[in-house]
Amino acid sequence: MSRTLGWLCGAVLPAVLLLALLLAAGAGPAAAAGHRVRLGTAEGLLAFEPSSLRIEPGDVVTFEVQGLGPHNLIVAGHPEWSHESLVFEEGTRWQQRFEAVGRFPFWCEPHRFAGMEGLLIVEEPGAAG
Repeated sequence: MSRTLGWLCGAVLPAVLLLALLLAAGAGPAAAAGHRVRLGTAEGLLAFEPSSLRIEPGDVVTFEVQGLGPHNLIVAGHPEWSHESLVFEEGTRWQQRFEAVGRFPFWCEPHRFAGMEGLLIVEEPGAAG
């Protein structure tokens, strides 16, 4: 019995304590990164800020209406990622998680003619080149 107790205290307990400390310090599994894309600019330009964004699978992007609207967001080939309804109120936000790897053009439908377009690049870590 004392031999088992000695093994628990000598090997298992320190490992459990170390794991608990690492998790408490945030050294657990990495959380998906967050990014923001603004629809419209503070200067009133019909543009996305940034117009190009490189992220990793699982990252979340917050889209925020800024400046002159109305705006929406259409992602080529992905209606499930699009926000087709027009948003008039500045400060309106929504989030989307992107899991699929690829290059995804997006645009604001009412302002596409004015060049309000962007590109989302989702790639595995270390794939940038």
